[in-house]
Amino acid sequence: MPHNEIFSIKDLINQAGEEQEIQYGTSKARLRIDLRIDDIGLWKSHHDKHPGNKNLLLACESNSGELSNTNLTWVVGAAIRSAVVEGTTGARNLLKNLGVSEELVDLAAEHCPDLGGTAVWAFHLERHGWLTATPVES
Repeated sequence: MPHNEIFSIKDLINQAGEEQEIQYGTSKARLRIDLRIDDIGLWKSHHDKHPGNKNLLLACESNSGELSNTNLTWVVGAAIRSAVVEGTTGARNLLKNLGVSEELVDLAAEHCPDLGGTAVWAFHLERHGWLTATPVES
């Protein structure tokens, strides 16, 4: 795993500046880290209403059944599911199980500080296939 220069969510916010987002990858496989206060607030509100030891919030196609039987999707109309994973490997495996491509999973593992740790990250796929990650809290 390459050494990551970004150490915290605060560093990400500072790096993003006025754009309030950072993008990594290629046009085919692109990770967008969404640092808009409103978007973070929406995810945080969901997280606060559903307390528990969760470090991932996921916009899924289905709210029922096993998490492994659904796919990540876009936010509008999505069923927000929570999960707790152990480390980056756990986060990678879960995202792959939800239909996220290997390239996008690699980008998330590299650029989302403390993924699968104490930080809470929210993920959704955009209609054009990009993966969006939003830090909820760290």
